[in-house]
Amino acid sequence: MSSHRSPTSATAGIETVRDRLSPAGRLIGLDAARGIALFAMMVTHIFALSDPEGFPTWAAVFAGRASALFAVLAGCSLVLSTRSRMAASGRLRDAVPSVLIRAGAIIVIGLCLGSVSSMLAVILVNYGVMFAIAMLFLRLRARTLFIIALGWMVLSPVLSMLIRSQFGLEPQYSSMSWFDFATPLTMLQDLVLTGYYPILQWLSYILLGMAVAKIDIRRHLMSLFAAGFGLFLVGKGVSWLLLNIAGGGDELVRVSELYGTDLNAALFTGSYGVTPTTSWWWLAIAGPHSGTPFDLLATAGTALLTIVTCQSLALLLGRRTWVLAPLTAPGSMPLSVYSAHVILLEITRPWVEANPMLGGEAMTPQAVEFGLHALVFIGFALMWKLAIGSHGPLEAGVAAVIRSASPVQGPGASADSGAASGTVPASGPGAGPTSGTVPDEGSARNSASRPPDTY
Repeated sequence: MSSHRSPTSATAGIETVRDRLSPAGRLIGLDAARGIALFAMMVTHIFALSDPEGFPTWAAVFAGRASALFAVLAGCSLVLSTRSRMAASGRLRDAVPSVLIRAGAIIVIGLCLGSVSSMLAVILVNYGVMFAIAMLFLRLRARTLFIIALGWMVLSPVLSMLIRSQFGLEPQYSSMSWFDFATPLTMLQDLVLTGYYPILQWLSYILLGMAVAKIDIRRHLMSLFAAGFGLFLVGKGVSWLLLNIAGGGDELVRVSELYGTDLNAALFTGSYGVTPTTSWWWLAIAGPHSGTPFDLLATAGTALLTIVTCQSLALLLGRRTWVLAPLTAPGSMPLSVYSAHVILLEITRPWVEANPMLGGEAMTPQAVEFGLHALVFIGFALMWKLAIGSHGPLEAGVAAVIRSASPVQGPGASADSGAASGTVPASGPGAGPTSGTVPDEGSARNSASRPPDTY
């Protein structure tokens, strides 16, 4: 008896692999963007953002941008994962249970990670709270959401500065954990105003992502590109004019010397969430994690540009989008990958520090550590998608809870059974947001991205 497989079965096997790596009807471009955000986040967690002299390194290019991209993609996920549920009846209340379950799961996971992490400012708790708040905006149209998001980026930093200066609130640079419930008022202040990812400003990213998901990305790529490029130019350009032409830079030099603030770090490597309140000129900078109008505008612009680039590439590749699997596989399960990265970092960092000669002359210890994380999570994500399912373990768990606790009734139920797990019915190859799938938890995540940077 011959043991050779027939050409038909071999072809079917190849097709199965391709279908699992690039499911029909999924917005592969968004998965690729999440993959980029995940690995950019890992760069900011592992590599130094500044050299011994205090000047930014190459890794500083990703500072602030990875977590902003995660947040915008989280807004996309919120809309896509509730679209079928709301379409079944047109009522917001039908989406409330699934959103609250998803938000609660993210918060619980974030609190657990924050309790064990000693290196990162985990963003998941902030994401969960923002998901619950953003639910109130779900019924708004794309144009309205774009306008609100833009206004939020401009005005929320001003409001934050007013409140923090009026009450003398100081930043808190620690991961949100179960222990913070011992001081609930401080915890609330940290979440909204003074933490690494203050909800007051960061909600603007979520709203922008919701607006993006409300349109057909495929048909509006050029418009999104123009919007992203414009936001980036305004954010960086106006900030440069204010600092170098209007005299803001000289004033910040004087203020930073007077109060001992590291101006170079604020401009290039990070302000850890918010600016100092010693001068209103601080709102003119566009440094990473400064939470100023120009930081929010510029990073929102780079997030849109990344999404447009990834979705354009997916459209060009067509049925060959499986070649993007090293990005899209981790990007399809960001909550699982991000959570595992936070834990793995607690293991690899002591190992790297204990072996300063690791990697030899060819590679730095940080490069070895990053390579290890990248290989582990690419390999895990690929094997999981090929052998088990399209969603990661945490994403699938959250989706199962949503399906059991909040089943959809009526004619739209069958469609929404997919939405509960992040799937939206497809209308054709490469279709826009109405034909994509996203993880239930939304995004990474980052990035936790941080006081390191992310999700």
